[in-house]
Amino acid sequence: MLTNLREDTRRLKMIKSKAFPWYVIESLLFETGYQAVVLYRIAHWFKSRRVPVLGPLFARLGQFLTGVDISPGAVIGPGLLISHGTGLVVGGYARIGRDAILLHGVTIGSPNPGRIEKMPVIGNNVFIGAGAKIIGEVTIGDDVFIGVNAIVTRDIPSGSRVLCTSGIEITPRPDVQTTS
Repeated sequence: MLTNLREDTRRLKMIKSKAFPWYVIESLLFETGYQAVVLYRIAHWFKSRRVPVLGPLFARLGQFLTGVDISPGAVIGPGLLISHGTGLVVGGYARIGRDAILLHGVTIGSPNPGRIEKMPVIGNNVFIGAGAKIIGEVTIGDDVFIGVNAIVTRDIPSGSRVLCTSGIEITPRPDVQTTS
């Protein structure tokens, strides 16, 4: 838990211009995205050690205080950055890799309550824009950009850009080298 929190703080430091420890103190007090990540890490720590009640308690506390609903059963790599996280939902069986950026209104979950184990797997260095929905048993590769209000219901290869116009448009990103 502390390793992941250290990485989350490192990621936060990259976007803050203040000196340590002020950016950490300021973030803990005023940044709801960082607060949500810290409370998720605590909830996940209790859940992974099968401590009854405390995992869901910290998850609900995080939801109440920040408006971000991250299930303690989700597995999220270090370096998670949530910007303006209100309305963000991450389901219990979701998997998210390192250094992900999630904006407000993102939903990562199951298509219906009867299939809660059918959740997305998201790779490393993925950006998910505001209002995007990633639904079902899909795999998102590394270095993927998912645009605002995109609805993703199928696998996305590494190094792609997903834009929502009248449907899903998948284009390779020219700035990312992929290996086959």
